[in-house]
Amino acid sequence: MAPNAAKGGIELIGAIDAAQNISSSEVRRFSWQDVAKHNTEQDCWMIIEGKVYNITEWLERHPGGKQILLVSAGRDCTDGFISYHPFALTKARQALAKYEIGVLDGPSEFPRYKPDSGFYAKCCERVGEYFHENKLDPKARWAAVWRMALVFVAAMATYVAANVRLGLPLWARVLAAAAFGVCQALPLLHIMHDSSHSAWGHTEGGWQAAGRFFMDFFSGANFTSWLYQHTIGHHIYTNVFEIDPDLPAAVEGDARRLVPKQAYSWVYRFQHLYLPPLYGILGIKFRLQDFTCTFYGQNNGAVRVNPIGFMGYAELWASKACYVAWRVALPLLVLRTPNFWLLWLVAELATGYWLAFNFQVSHVSTECAHYNGGHTTVEQEEWALSQVKGSVDYSHGGKLMTFLCGALNYQVTHHLFPTVSQYHYPAIAPIIMQVCEEYKVRYPLLPDFRAAFGAHIRHLYEMGQRGEAAEVHVG
Repeated sequence: MAPNAAKGGIELIGAIDAAQNISSSEVRRFSWQDVAKHNTEQDCWMIIEGKVYNITEWLERHPGGKQILLVSAGRDCTDGFISYHPFALTKARQALAKYEIGVLDGPSEFPRYKPDSGFYAKCCERVGEYFHENKLDPKARWAAVWRMALVFVAAMATYVAANVRLGLPLWARVLAAAAFGVCQALPLLHIMHDSSHSAWGHTEGGWQAAGRFFMDFFSGANFTSWLYQHTIGHHIYTNVFEIDPDLPAAVEGDARRLVPKQAYSWVYRFQHLYLPPLYGILGIKFRLQDFTCTFYGQNNGAVRVNPIGFMGYAELWASKACYVAWRVALPLLVLRTPNFWLLWLVAELATGYWLAFNFQVSHVSTECAHYNGGHTTVEQEEWALSQVKGSVDYSHGGKLMTFLCGALNYQVTHHLFPTVSQYHYPAIAPIIMQVCEEYKVRYPLLPDFRAAFGAHIRHLYEMGQRGEAAEVHVG
């Protein structure tokens, strides 16, 4: 609970100090391990800008809902807090102040970025002015609704064409299955992705409903697992070796060598040839790691998973059962779809390739920096600058490409402003580019997807040719 000045300066410090009177002049000090123990809905602490807060009472009143706070609980959330309040940071700090219970003593769980020198503040100021002057809602909802309604209709049509006995030749049904696979991926890149960043509308109910429908029931993966991997891990520690869940989790034994400090093996010489064909299994991998990592392993890479609770496990199993029922049992047992497993594999590969190629070119590239085993360390960099340097844009102005990749071609903008709807990215990217020019920061931009894909393959090739001892470990 927060300090209560009206009670003579006595603080009530959660469960561990519930009955202990502490002088108001005494500063409470906590290690990150202390804070990590308070990671539930009934006892929720976090570290922000070196201070420790008990926000248990704030969960139900948080305008952004409690889900994002619960997955953030027990951690240092400094950069997430700042980037999720880009246009109202002062107000957010004021709301948070009364829940302060002490300060962080000693190191944090993961390395801490340098404080903002003014670059990110200027980006927020300029982008905020754009929305204010044009009277636009940063969290646009309807732009996604009509687009994904059309995609969903196309998904159902191609599902029927592939699985229902309409007399179509096998080659046509295979094409329909591939098209369904693309239609399965597109809502994940649009509404689901924005919902995971609180960027699709203004209500947690909307984010949860849309995110879980498309991720869990329509695609058979899990929204909670995605939040830990993507929102908590990747977006804060982008391209940070041994922290970013999107990078290899171990220094050896992985099929990929993506950063210089990974242990080297001769097989990596061929990774630029064997990895791209393997990208097709990404969708299958996502569904399996929900069980093996997030829910039953209690981790997603280096990211700790907080207690999920009965309802979380129930939703996991219910959504998996629903997905298997309509995606496998219905065509296999009811519709008696000929060549079902071939069609299913084609659709899954199409989904996997569509997602993986869009993801990989954005960060695994010769255009991107890597940290704690690459160009520099986290402690030497500001968070916002790490997002610019660790990402790459392409095809600015290409409306079709922007739609097909869910605006991931504006990756820098997405990482700096995750809570802004992707449909605003083409308009605000030039604003960020102008700030980068003023601060003499290189903005990574390639002309098109072909160039971005080429930079990705070159990175795989270069990492496969180098042998360097693994020396950097994050504790």
